[in-house]
Amino acid sequence: MKLSIVVPAFNEAASIEQTIADAFEIGARVASELEVIVCNDGSRDATGALARAAGARVLDRVVNRGIEAAMRTLYANARHEWVFLMSADRQWPMTALEPMAAAAEHADFVIGVRANKREIYTRYRRVVSWGYERIVRGLGAPGGDPGSIKLARRELLHVAVAARGVFAEGERVIRAARGGARVVEVPVDFQRRGAGQATGARRDVVARALFDAARVASSLALGWPRPELPAADIS
Repeated sequence: MKLSIVVPAFNEAASIEQTIADAFEIGARVASELEVIVCNDGSRDATGALARAAGARVLDRVVNRGIEAAMRTLYANARHEWVFLMSADRQWPMTALEPMAAAAEHADFVIGVRANKREIYTRYRRVVSWGYERIVRGLGAPGGDPGSIKLARRELLHVAVAARGVFAEGERVIRAARGGARVVEVPVDFQRRGAGQATGARRDVVARALFDAARVASSLALGWPRPELPAADIS
């Protein structure tokens, strides 16, 4: 495959170099053409400089706009047919790309399902994850962990969405499945963060996700609000 590995990063100086090195090493095993792109989302440390020195194409933002805005920008700027979303914090092993690429031979959208949440997550985080999965499945997605790493055709990721926050990742899976794309899951073990700070289960983020889930449900059922194609800006 021709592959873009995309990495949103905010204050990830402690891990970004190794993440990029792994991306080039593992990516070369599955791709005939490869690029690694990092969205440096207003980091206040050396994330951007380190990523650039490691050989990645870096999209710099002066101000942090959040992980969903970073992912929108990465999807829009990816140059290749397939896109692999990987985090910068090294919770997921880059080697997960290999079984996911194998699964992509018979699929259009591959979700890396976190197989060991009980060992890693707090009870609160497991409840949040469970609720997110139930909502996404209820709206038509066969994949149960759309907030995880994923490998998909670019046109299924750079797509019009109604959500404005992190629920847009779930909406992309929902719209792909409802549009006839073949969506499959591959189990992936992941680890606790070694550096940086997780924000996905913050209460304000969860509240926004619930609001966005209602927007998406209305958009799918009633056609309003109309989904919009995210811009490719890096401002």
